[in-house]
Amino acid sequence: MKVKNRIKRTAKVLIAIYFAVIMCIFGGTAAFAWDVDTSHLDISFGEVPEGTAFADILVKGNWEENNMDFNVYNGSVLRVDSSCELAKYDEDGYTSLFLKHKSITLEQVDLLPESKNKHMEFAVEVGTEKLFNHYRHIKVAYCDKDGNILGTTNEVKVKKVTWGMPAYTIKANGSSLTCDVNQGPPYFMIVLVPVMFIALALIIIVLVITARLSKKLRLKKSIKRIQSGEVDNERKE
Repeated sequence: MKVKNRIKRTAKVLIAIYFAVIMCIFGGTAAFAWDVDTSHLDISFGEVPEGTAFADILVKGNWEENNMDFNVYNGSVLRVDSSCELAKYDEDGYTSLFLKHKSITLEQVDLLPESKNKHMEFAVEVGTEKLFNHYRHIKVAYCDKDGNILGTTNEVKVKKVTWGMPAYTIKANGSSLTCDVNQGPPYFMIVLVPVMFIALALIIIVLVITARLSKKLRLKKSIKRIQSGEVDNERKE
């Protein structure tokens, strides 16, 4: 009975730990998912060319259903037309995301020289993960108020996302551009960790049972030897 009670206590402890691990994994994944807004894209800026009024992402990729000759709405927001340099830009396969594609609109822009938090915010209808899975190579173009390009950054290859809800951190500083992608906890860990834990738990349970049975068997043998000795002594008397 003592062996059974100890096994039950061990099993209860392992089950409690198992559920604690599961809650931590799901909680961490859910928390990450809640914090990521894939419908918006932010770009932070350091140094920008003098006269910069706004910036745009230049993209290279083939997504025909998202292409258009000129995005009239975005053009009206920037107060430029299809004859501006940005709208006509087409070098090495790069075109303006803002003026030559759908699904993205400008929401905020602050590139004033005296600003300590230069940034732009875009609304992305299709979601940032889908956008950058189609457009894997990007640059940033600095433009004046008339849509003339004052300079561009280096090219960056965006990491392809195969699972999860990625958070993109894009920073432009002069000709330098970086794009970091945080995918959060991998979903396969939700399965892998519990499976590994269950396997470990089974091994521990087997070892505990084996140790207890071995101890019990040794005890029985000792009792038999003692009883055997007592019987022999009685016979000798």
